[in-house]
Amino acid sequence: MLDGWSIGLSPGLAKRSRCINPFYPSHRPFEQNLAEARDAFAQAKLPCTFRITPYVNDPGLDARLAHLGYVRFDEALVQLLPLAELRTQHLRPITTAAVEIRCAPSFAIAARWVGQLRGDTDEQAAALAERWQINSGIVSPEFVFVSETQCVARSVTIREGNVIGIFDVGTDPAFRNRGLAGALLAHQLMAAQRAGAEFAYLQVTPENPSRRIYERFGFRTAYRYWYRALPDDADPR
Repeated sequence: MLDGWSIGLSPGLAKRSRCINPFYPSHRPFEQNLAEARDAFAQAKLPCTFRITPYVNDPGLDARLAHLGYVRFDEALVQLLPLAELRTQHLRPITTAAVEIRCAPSFAIAARWVGQLRGDTDEQAAALAERWQINSGIVSPEFVFVSETQCVARSVTIREGNVIGIFDVGTDPAFRNRGLAGALLAHQLMAAQRAGAEFAYLQVTPENPSRRIYERFGFRTAYRYWYRALPDDADPR
């Protein structure tokens, strides 16, 4: 915490874990906080990045950053689904034989499987496993295998109370359009519902084709957020 700014310095791939969230009131000059935050990111060898959500405490922050040359990038939608309204009628039968949904035996192995599917470095995979390990929720990484050793789709749920978050959804390009990720997501949502969860949420970019799949389940946009960084630090991934 830096004078109301929550600063994440994880070297993982997800920017939401390596950015500034100015959630709370600040009492020191903005320039002092910015200088100290930039020093912290420099020491961590990470770009100094702000996440701008509707919950930023300073309503003028986005405009101030833009004036300083921080560019806006990577807009995302946070979508919400009351699980009582979950829809699964649209799901297609799985056409790939011998499909198995499997949990990894450890966070380290799960992070490696995620990393193999999305191209993480060893450092990014290790950082992901570490974030799962210290998370206060119940983290459940699950995967679709089409043979004993071939992992082709992934989705990670994190449950906190009656809310479940969906993260890191993806499918190997060679196995897309076969309903595998949709089947995995349905499995997770229905399991969460049976376990007493009442709401699910996820994050998706506006242009992501997977958004259509999520909205068929009943997910709807609750709010938008975006990132700001100096041009050399903007990392649109």
